[in-house]
Amino acid sequence: MTYSYTAKGRGAALATTLLGAAMAVSAQAETADIVAQSTEIVEQGYAGLYEAPPSSGPAAVEGKNIWYISCGQAFVLCAQQAAGFEEAAEHLGWTVSIQDGKATPSIASDIIRQAVAAKVDGIAISAFDCPGIKSALLQAKADGVPVVSVQSIDCSADVFGAEEPLFTASVNMLGSTDARDFYYRFGELRAHYVIAKTGGEGKIVSIAETSQQVQQSNHQGFMDIIGKCEGCEVAESTFNFGQVPSPATQIWQSALLQNPDAVAVEYGIDALMELGLQTAVRQTGRRDLIVGGGEGFPNNFEQIRSGTQTFSIGLPFKWFGWAVADTMNRVQAGEAPEDMPSQGTGFMFVDAEHNLPASGEMLEPPVDFRAAYLSIWNG
Repeated sequence: MTYSYTAKGRGAALATTLLGAAMAVSAQAETADIVAQSTEIVEQGYAGLYEAPPSSGPAAVEGKNIWYISCGQAFVLCAQQAAGFEEAAEHLGWTVSIQDGKATPSIASDIIRQAVAAKVDGIAISAFDCPGIKSALLQAKADGVPVVSVQSIDCSADVFGAEEPLFTASVNMLGSTDARDFYYRFGELRAHYVIAKTGGEGKIVSIAETSQQVQQSNHQGFMDIIGKCEGCEVAESTFNFGQVPSPATQIWQSALLQNPDAVAVEYGIDALMELGLQTAVRQTGRRDLIVGGGEGFPNNFEQIRSGTQTFSIGLPFKWFGWAVADTMNRVQAGEAPEDMPSQGTGFMFVDAEHNLPASGEMLEPPVDFRAAYLSIWNG
């Protein structure tokens, strides 16, 4: 069965197949049994909802000096992506410098300027949107230094006024170079899990981050699917990253206290559990709540084992790093950004009965993406 996916609210439609299962219920299915639909998607998610990496492309363009700007090495997801890029770059024959952007646009901008001054062959950057680093990107463009982004939004996006694009190329994941589309699907999947496990009945506390465009899309994906569930009620609890851990912890505690009849708590950022949300959940004294989010870190997997968290939707962070490397290699080989293929990637559901990796380990997707890239780069 194939479902069609539409990125709502931005006037943009994106349809793609994730191994025969796309992430949203079609308009025709709106009157069908949403619980049955969600249950089927969850079963597919246990097996893994992935698209394969590209099957062809340029051989390794060796001898390049590339700087990679991490979104913040203190964060597991950023460090894992950087490690994946470094792994891939070794196979490409590049000299790589991993730079820590520390989740701060001004720091990332300074690193871009330093890279331009060092006359690097390319800059890769993760999770910094164009407006926050615009002046540095303009300098890189003026000096002919290509900048490849992943999980970032370019200045050409409608939400930023549809200005001139400043990233040389953005990684295409699941058929889109707009990071909002990936996160929208991420939100859809959480809704499907909650619907399937609650039988489509009850109140859900939905914790939504409001300061980042990708997180707004993440929440919108959840809301668009949950809106198809007639028996579901949503109590939204909003916060922004600047409020973490305080007063965000108090915001979450209040949301749970004000909704004692909730059957589930959902959020799009697993790291929140370590930043106060775990405390808020435990203070309810309830062990029957469905609690879950996505990203998939070792600490969250331990919380699933202990019963504090119910589920996570794991992302293949090292694969993201290899995807950035392949996109940069295509830029170095002269491939036009508009011709670059999807790098694949995808999602996998993890709960106490499915896909828990060994203690302390990250989730590894059941796709040998490394071999796929090496078959291209080795010619």
